[in-house]
Amino acid sequence: MRIFHRYLVYVTKDVGRRVRYPGSVRLCNNEGRVLRLRLRYGGPFTKTGLENYVTYVALVSNDIIVSNKSIESEAFQLSPGECINFDVEYEVSGELADELDFVKLKMINDGLLSVGGFQFDVITED
Repeated sequence: MRIFHRYLVYVTKDVGRRVRYPGSVRLCNNEGRVLRLRLRYGGPFTKTGLENYVTYVALVSNDIIVSNKSIESEAFQLSPGECINFDVEYEVSGELADELDFVKLKMINDGLLSVGGFQFDVITED
């Protein structure tokens, strides 16, 4: 098992509701062989102090899903030259709006300040 690729997902904007950003992450097999892979949630890598307000964060593509609620996906195959697009989906608790001052909340809503960053690894099965 090895890390094939690492994604760092920053959560910002859209406080208080679940959102989905279609096709935000792309995974391609540029090797000359079929790969058997899994996605694994690695947790937050930032220390903003706001990460606990992210109640849900996930990478989703059809039946492949990994999230803070389901930390490892089922295995899947990727043929040489094949690519898969993943949606980024997350939910930030509305309580965050009650905790922050207007300026910080506006910076989050404008995408200038992140609530937190979360790591997702693509790991090989061989």
